[in-house]
Amino acid sequence: MIPNIEQLMLEKLSGCISEEDDAQLRQLLETVPELSEIYKGMQEQLSQPIAQAYLSKLDEGVLWEQNKHRFIQRKFRWWYAAASILVILGGSMFYYKQPSKKQLANNPTGIVLQLANGQQIDLSDTTQSMMKVGSAQLHVSSKSLQYNAANATADMPMNVLRVSAGKDYKLVLADGTEVWMNAKSEIRFPMAFNGKTREVTVSGEAYFSVKQDPARPFIVHAGDVSVDVLGTAFNINTYSSVNPRIALASGKVVLKSKNSVQVVQLSPGYEAVYNQQFFSIDAFDKRNTLGWMEGKYYFRNATLKDLGDVINRWFDIDVVFENSAASRIDLTGILTKQDGLNDFLDNLGKTTGIKHELKNGVLTFR
Repeated sequence: MIPNIEQLMLEKLSGCISEEDDAQLRQLLETVPELSEIYKGMQEQLSQPIAQAYLSKLDEGVLWEQNKHRFIQRKFRWWYAAASILVILGGSMFYYKQPSKKQLANNPTGIVLQLANGQQIDLSDTTQSMMKVGSAQLHVSSKSLQYNAANATADMPMNVLRVSAGKDYKLVLADGTEVWMNAKSEIRFPMAFNGKTREVTVSGEAYFSVKQDPARPFIVHAGDVSVDVLGTAFNINTYSSVNPRIALASGKVVLKSKNSVQVVQLSPGYEAVYNQQFFSIDAFDKRNTLGWMEGKYYFRNATLKDLGDVINRWFDIDVVFENSAASRIDLTGILTKQDGLNDFLDNLGKTTGIKHELKNGVLTFR
């Protein structure tokens, strides 16, 4: 890494670079194509609406008092804010001539299908693309499971598909309904739907694209909440068992709970949050709510503790806060699986001063 290149780029972007430093930076950008590409990427990221919204809400006085031991005041606000924006947007400036680091993911259990008889099949390790389970024919890959059970009897027991931390998986049910499952999630389902309804139970997070069948309503159970569906696409998040969320992308759903007489019909573009007594309804941001399906977690004014929960699910890493103040730090931006955890943590430390240690599958913030 060329010494101070990150600072020179940020000072240039913030308009507080000296003439001498500006001349040095321009020479570097002209002679090193990789640096020129990195600088262009930084310009694009800082022009994004999320970055502009973040910068517009900064309280310069408060930030200066919190960080004055690290910066010269005339340069502080934009230098520090721009660096923070770049790290939470996955800033590219820190990659120049640095050794690549393997993305961390420890998945000892992979994708496990537990059959009704108790037998467990590790779908992430299987070398068979097709297998026979009772009357069902399973079509298996490392990313999806599809099956059919043409000779199924009327009484079909429930199976369980578990997706471990660091993984995601797609399940196609017997009726053609597609289910995308996030990390640390599970679904209980039969090999065939032979009754008057099609019912499954889910925990964690999953996105459903339900095959339309007016004669047989599709019902998703999640704790005390049930979602009655016809032909619909929706996301259900039960990571917080106390406050499950249901976000409707298209179609129509009716929400009920065991603890309330309230019945809610949800419209597309809105989500319902259940608080153990009633549902509250509000519009949702599709990018924020469904970004996990593309391996992206968008966060706005989220605490580092909130990010710790996502890191645990996505990278199978236990997160510990020795410094309780660090857990309450607010951040806005994006965490991506593709960029990996190590680079995110390195950039986070450079821009916020938060110390961390990653050892034996445990991430400790100090």
